[in-house]
Amino acid sequence: MDSKRKRYNVTVEGNGQIRKNVIIAYDPEGMFLIVRKLYGHLLTDDTGKNTGTISFQETELG
Repeated sequence: MDSKRKRYNVTVEGNGQIRKNVIIAYDPEGMFLIVRKLYGHLLTDDTGKNTGTISFQETELG
């Protein structure tokens, strides 16, 4: 396992909104957990259907 953290420039689009953020995580799975926690309300519609998109660019820290 690579123990270096990475910087993820993340764009979340959903429910007519666009949010851009920088997330620091060890791997893409960790980044997705953080994004879901912060922006889960943008990724699903009123019926619970997945409607949003997440795009990201990964770079090394340091």
